[in-house]
Amino acid sequence: MALRKREIELLADKIAVNLIRSGNVKLNKDISILKGLIRDVLDEDVQKEKEIDIKTKKLLEQYSNEIEKEGADSSKLFIMAKRKVAKQEGFLL
Repeated sequence: MALRKREIELLADKIAVNLIRSGNVKLNKDISILKGLIRDVLDEDVQKEKEIDIKTKKLLEQYSNEIEKEGADSSKLFIMAKRKVAKQEGFLL
């Protein structure tokens, strides 16, 4: 499930603060730069997950007749197929 914009903002803030508090990151500039970098990475991941969702839907559409005939659980099948597509794309869900 993809993160929403507000969730990304909150997560980026929390990650930035935790990195600084842990001593893993020392700032020479404003914390907003670090938050922006983290937000950009999270945004890229959300976009990649959306692309994987689209590829998975297209893949399942190719087999829609067979899926319907077998009476397969479409939500479980989508999750399984999405994991496989993500793995092929080198993306960790």
